[in-house]
Amino acid sequence: MCLVKRRIEPYRGHWTLPAGYQEYFETAEEAAIRETREECGLEVELLSLLHVLYTTDDARKRANLTVYLARPIGGTLHPGDDAEAAQFFPVDSLPDLIGFENNRRVLDELRRRGAGRPSLDEIR
Repeated sequence: MCLVKRRIEPYRGHWTLPAGYQEYFETAEEAAIRETREECGLEVELLSLLHVLYTTDDARKRANLTVYLARPIGGTLHPGDDAEAAQFFPVDSLPDLIGFENNRRVLDELRRRGAGRPSLDEIR
């Protein structure tokens, strides 16, 4: 599980999933791939849609969050401009400071699914 440690508010110093806003010209899938590259340096292949959530705990903007399961296929893990660190964690050994309620919900769901490893049926 790749997480980034935020350098900016809200939740400065907390760990979050790599994420960001979708550009007008992008699909949700393209935005997920771009944001992962920008936030933690990894090129990813999307495996499946995990969740769509309505977010309300960011004072800047309410939004819909689309979360994908993905696997790295290239790049080098490093923090983006707005992150202090980027790191892999086992889903059953995550840091205590997780930012955003929606991130905590997604990570809890991954724990319930069994360390974030989807079955082949879930990927199809």
